[in-house]
Amino acid sequence: MTYDVIVVGGGPAGATAAKVLGDAGMPTLLLDKSDFPRDKPCGGGISARVVERFPYLKSALGGIPTKWLSKVYFESPAGMAVDYQSDQRLYLMIRRCEFDHLLFSLARKNVESRTPALVRKITFRSDCAVVSAEIAGEPQEFRGRIVLGCDGANSVVARAAGLRRGGIQSEYAIDMMEETPYQELSVADRNRMYIYYRIQGQYGYGYIFPKTNHLNLGVGFKLDYYLSELRGRQYSYHRAFVEEQTSKGLLEGQSARANFRAFPLPISGPLARTYFDRVLLAGDAGGFVNAFTAEGIYYAMVSGEHAGRAAIEALRTGQFASGRLASYEKSWKREIGVELKKSVSIQNLLLADPGRVDRIVRAASRNPVLADLLARYATGAISYREFKRALLLRALPLYLGEKARAALQVKNAAAVP
Repeated sequence: MTYDVIVVGGGPAGATAAKVLGDAGMPTLLLDKSDFPRDKPCGGGISARVVERFPYLKSALGGIPTKWLSKVYFESPAGMAVDYQSDQRLYLMIRRCEFDHLLFSLARKNVESRTPALVRKITFRSDCAVVSAEIAGEPQEFRGRIVLGCDGANSVVARAAGLRRGGIQSEYAIDMMEETPYQELSVADRNRMYIYYRIQGQYGYGYIFPKTNHLNLGVGFKLDYYLSELRGRQYSYHRAFVEEQTSKGLLEGQSARANFRAFPLPISGPLARTYFDRVLLAGDAGGFVNAFTAEGIYYAMVSGEHAGRAAIEALRTGQFASGRLASYEKSWKREIGVELKKSVSIQNLLLADPGRVDRIVRAASRNPVLADLLARYATGAISYREFKRALLLRALPLYLGEKARAALQVKNAAAVP
């Protein structure tokens, strides 16, 4: 069977790309290894700007339970905290099984889909790419003029194209989470999200995300640290985090082992190249995750849309060589390139000296403007450019003004006989 485009992976990146292609009338095949709805390990939080960026979500989200949060609690390694409430929505909480099914349903209205379809191999020929998949236990082959790799952190497409090679230990984190109904595990304030940096004396992060009917919470670590120090003890470490918050009165109930999942998360920014002959990568497959916030859904959808549009242009021109597809990388970089690059720099900066997190949180606890900017940037409600501009125009002048006033007070006090 031959198609113009084969999209491998039906998550947010693949579904968004497939919707773009289907809406444009391009013969497209959407493959995913699972039937929908399917379980997807994830925190399930999305940047507030997702609805503005994808207007069709405004009405579509009415079909699933959603929860908008405007309160966020940050805690630094030394226990310093900022408890902030915004007058704007900061974060959208969803369950991935419901959100991904929604996006998949929107995509398959105008494209052909096959699930479950386990893609085993991609072979490149002069006139097409051949996708070999296993469907209902039977091997099948599909030909496409171009393939979009949206198949997650362990992307078969990325490796087949030679865009990801070698080990991933230093480039990934592992996120360990559970999503449990409130009847079994609940949080004191279901309208506030909680973020902890460097929990329990080890580098990592912890989070508590209240949903409409479920509580999602977990811990994460750099993969190399996890493999050397925590392998085989992942659930005990997660449970210790839950028990710690329960002892503080924040949580009530017990962790449910059956709801515990662990999954890899690319946190080193997009790959050096996200395109190849007849191939474009989007979502986790291309490394589109914010290394500071660990949020990937928004960037998956953005990169998926850019990939879909780039595929349409390639089909219109009949040009599928790597050099011609480089325009895809230019387009996504114009929109999200800077903030993804800076997210890696920020992550590395904080890793080098965890004390910086303490100083940042301490400063934010004393400066309402900085607290507002930190909360909105850390939740992805504003981009890096918006954060930097507001920092220079609002927070820094206020900070310098306070320093100047303090210096003047000291000077006046010293002048008193």
